[in-house]
Formats: sequence, structure tokens, C-alpha cells
Amino acid sequence: MRFVTFTKDGAERAGILLGDAAGPDDVVVDLAHPLMQPALAGRAPRVMDLIHSGLADAAARLHDHGTPEAARLPLRSVRLLAPLPAPRRIFGIAHNYVDALAERGAPHPAEPFLFMKEPWTVIGPGEPVVLPPGIGGCTYESEIAAVIGRRADAVSAQDALAHVCAYGVFNDVSASGLIRREGFGPGKNVATFGPFGPYIATSDEVSDPQALRIGLSIDGVVLQDSTTARMLFTVADLVAHLSQRTALEPGDVIATGTPAGIAALREPPAWIRPGTTMTAWVEGLGALVNPVVAGDASSGNAR
Repeated sequence: MRFVTFTKDGAERAGILLGDAAGPDDVVVDLAHPLMQPALAGRAPRVMDLIHSGLADAAARLHDHGTPEAARLPLRSVRLLAPLPAPRRIFGIAHNYVDALAERGAPHPAEPFLFMKEPWTVIGPGEPVVLPPGIGGCTYESEIAAVIGRRADAVSAQDALAHVCAYGVFNDVSASGLIRREGFGPGKNVATFGPFGPYIATSDEVSDPQALRIGLSIDGVVLQDSTTARMLFTVADLVAHLSQRTALEPGDVIATGTPAGIAALREPPAWIRPGTTMTAWVEGLGALVNPVVAGDASSGNAR
């Protein structure tokens, strides 16, 4: 089942997406509609609340309940936000695709390279990525994101995927110059540099997270085209590794790294530019489209 967060008439709530968020006849089932309340088992119509109640159980109840016509809204009549507008935490992973490491001529790291992406960087589909003045070269990074649905504390790789409730597309936009000068924290954590969406799909829709095509284009020009099979550390490896460092909790998100083709390693560098549009995609998880705009002096470059 595909879950979204959307606004209509100024109110934010969760919905079920019928479609892939790209079709002209796609529909959102409004979980705040009175006819849908029996299926929520007392939970608020918010994606985070459904995750805390057990997303798979919520999906099963909603499937059995059905989607009455009165609760259906044309997708074009609503505005999609990030499916989790405020994740609990975002664990970012760098240098995790063997094709990207080969492109750099870099050795394989012995363990996952972790950084934290702040939840306030997250924006939804269609929202602009804002480049602050003087930010320097910035790159796109198409990634598959894993959403934790059940507490994972020192779990094994064999058991790790049972703690993932959903997957989505994440674009880990990064300020490469800031990373070189000041480190991953400042360079990853710029306002609007965390596009996420257009939906999250429950884990039963992803039979193997290591067998998905992944890529990104800008204005129709393909810049990344790979497969999650080229991850050095699998989603299960990452969940297990992180759970040894800290207990993962429902609503945590793991952005699992990006394949070859980032801006800095192209000749000439393909830095994102105002007036262009990025489309990040993962097979079965939709296409995440975000325009790029120039910010003014008040934009700042990080919080």
C-alpha cells in the first residue's frame, strides 16, 4: 500500500495513493474522511501515527475496509507533501555503491560511512530546492530510503528487514564545497536539501530492496542510472549496523547512499542550477520531481 501526506483546504493529513503519483487519473483516499475512521482503530490520520500503530497492520485494516468513493480525491486537487514531513531522525550513508566508489577510484570502506541529515531539510514532491547565494557547487543524489517501523536494538542482518515498514525515494542534495571546507554536517544540512517522496510503499510491495533500478535526470538528461544491487552494504546490513550503535525507532529513516554519476565527478561538473528540474526515481517507488531555484540573502546556507 502507498501512503502519502497531503494538504487540501489548508488541512494536512494522510492518504492512500491509488496510482504512482504521475498518472492523470491518480487518486488519493483521504484518511481523514469520516467513512475511513473505522479502519484507523482510533489513530489520527497521520502517517507517523500509522507507523507507530504498525503500518502493515494499518494497511491490512484499510485493505479490508475498502476505499469508498466519497473518500476519494483526484490527486490533481491536493498538494502532496513529503510522506513523512518530519521524520524522527534521518541516518545518511555515504560511499555505499560499488559503481560510485569505482568512479572515484576509492577503496571500499570497512563499515558504513554515517552522517546525520536533519529532519528540517525535508521537502516534498514539487517543492523547490533553494540554492543560497554563494553556496558553490551542489549535487543531486538519488537514494532509496528505508523507514523503520519497529524498534531495532542490536538486531542481526538476518532479522533486520522485519524492522523496515516502508520504502521511498530520497534525494540527498549536498553542498559539495561546504563538505570539503566544513564537513558533512554543514554540507548535507541546508534548508530544502532533503526532497522525499512522492509516497512510501509498505515493505510487502518491495520483495527485494537490493533488486531495484535507481536513477536521476535533470531536465530529461539522465545523470544516474544504476541498481540497488550495487550497494556495498545492503539495507539489511545498514539496519543491523546502525542498531548496534543506537536503537532505531519507528519513524527513523535511513537514506542508503547514491550510485555513480554525481555532479562533481562529471566533466564538466554537472552542478544543479536554478531554473532546472530534478527527477529522482526508484523502481516501484515513483518519481520525485523538484525544481531548483535561487535563494536570496536571507536564505542562509544551514541552520
